[in-house]
Amino acid sequence: MKWMRWLRLWVLCALAGVVLAGCFGGDGGSSDDDSSGTSPAPNPPAVLGTVQGRVQSAADGSAVAGATVDVAGVRATTAADGSFTLQAPVGARSVARVEAPGFAPTVRITAVQEGQASALTAQLLPVAASATVTVAAGADVTVPGTPALVRLPAAGLVRSDGGAAAASVTVSVTPINPALNAGLMPGDFTAGSAEAPQIIESFGAMQIDIRDASGAAYNLAPNRTATLRIPLASRSANIPATVPLFYMDTTTGRWVQEGTATLQGSGADRYYEGTVSHFSTWNADQAIETIRLTGCVRDANNQPVAGALVSSDGIDYSGSSRAATGADGSFIIPVKRGGVLTLAALTGDRLTNTLRVEAATTAADATLPNCLVTAFTTAGINIKLTWGAKPEDVDSHLLVPDGAHVYFAAPGDLVAAPFANLDVDDTDSFGPEVVTITRLMQGTYRYAVHNYSGTFDPGMTGSPVRVELSRGGALNVFTPPAGEGSNGWWHVFDLVVDANCAVTLVPVNTWLADQPPPAAVANPVLCAVN
Repeated sequence: MKWMRWLRLWVLCALAGVVLAGCFGGDGGSSDDDSSGTSPAPNPPAVLGTVQGRVQSAADGSAVAGATVDVAGVRATTAADGSFTLQAPVGARSVARVEAPGFAPTVRITAVQEGQASALTAQLLPVAASATVTVAAGADVTVPGTPALVRLPAAGLVRSDGGAAAASVTVSVTPINPALNAGLMPGDFTAGSAEAPQIIESFGAMQIDIRDASGAAYNLAPNRTATLRIPLASRSANIPATVPLFYMDTTTGRWVQEGTATLQGSGADRYYEGTVSHFSTWNADQAIETIRLTGCVRDANNQPVAGALVSSDGIDYSGSSRAATGADGSFIIPVKRGGVLTLAALTGDRLTNTLRVEAATTAADATLPNCLVTAFTTAGINIKLTWGAKPEDVDSHLLVPDGAHVYFAAPGDLVAAPFANLDVDDTDSFGPEVVTITRLMQGTYRYAVHNYSGTFDPGMTGSPVRVELSRGGALNVFTPPAGEGSNGWWHVFDLVVDANCAVTLVPVNTWLADQPPPAAVANPVLCAVN
């Protein structure tokens, strides 16, 4: 009987502790009347995997409670600390839709694997600006301090569900800056079909959401258009005069090309202007020519790691790409031809080190000389520093309990003391600089950021500088506090490793004129490998 099959599926979902939203789909509207005497063959139960993680504010890393996370129709609501866990059908490329009041919604891509928890961190951008607009009159909605604009036509909006429209609506506009953080872009920088995806790079994006007082969503009426101005945001030195426009398809998690935009404005107020026929997240992009990089992921014992998710992040362009390792730990990932980029991988809650790949390597298909290596323990730590166009040179500094100082002049070592390394150094705007710790030692680690350029127009606060600390599948985000003045050092945080090798994060967020003193101890004990 069909009701028995649905009961089994309901039990599977209920045991996962999630809120159901049409859990695994329906029967296409067919009747449950089995009076014919012939029951259809039961569908095999879906193979499920665990997705767990956190939803955080992209502004400061604070937890977002009450956010909805939807993977393949299975929903969970985040707890007070922003955490969630759900069981979803296994898939190599699963689309997670994440939204919360006061934030722009986003789409993340994850791999749901049987027997292995997939870590998913979603950072939501707070809505940048909202305005009340009378539907009959239309209006321009802008974001103060930016050239971002949405020009709504008079009598040009309708309810998305076809209901009667209200007299006024709230229009929320949120620019997305992929030059500062490509991870804030919805989806995974792919366009086109699943069979022939295109890799794209972004020159800026913007999310538009329109709702009435009841929460009903609105969009443009048939045959009506709106004008968008998307602030220019790119790591590239080559800015095209005209680019295609793409919108995010939240079902597939891919970008769809529709229309074009032209570069206008001057200086810091440049923007791409184009015309659209519906609202979504819109992206000023272009497809890029790619080559294939072949590489491998190994664990600390030099054994291959299967199922690791490998990601690239452009340094001289705003874009990323993804690949997964096979049973032998190898991967092939498409990247921009001639680009400069970083590569890192995640398996479960273990991060690898980060490799910098130069343009000379990416002139043609190539094999990387070194494998990505996972941390010795699940306590492996990754610290990523990014910033804006100025100051040009901002540096990471890690003071280790054994007295080592990991920075550009002493990058460290991943497989021997201090088991910490400056994987990626950058001296020419944006970053990233990446520090990886593969094995902890008891004592206090200190992490600080230095304005090596010594310029303050803007300084690190106005740049803005951003630090992401990843450990055990969790992500903490740090941004500079007020009071920078002419201070060149920002003491960001300490990590205190106790006698049981438990780690406590101690945010410091203090400006200093000079480097913070180390907290070295004699002969610190290394934590066990697991």
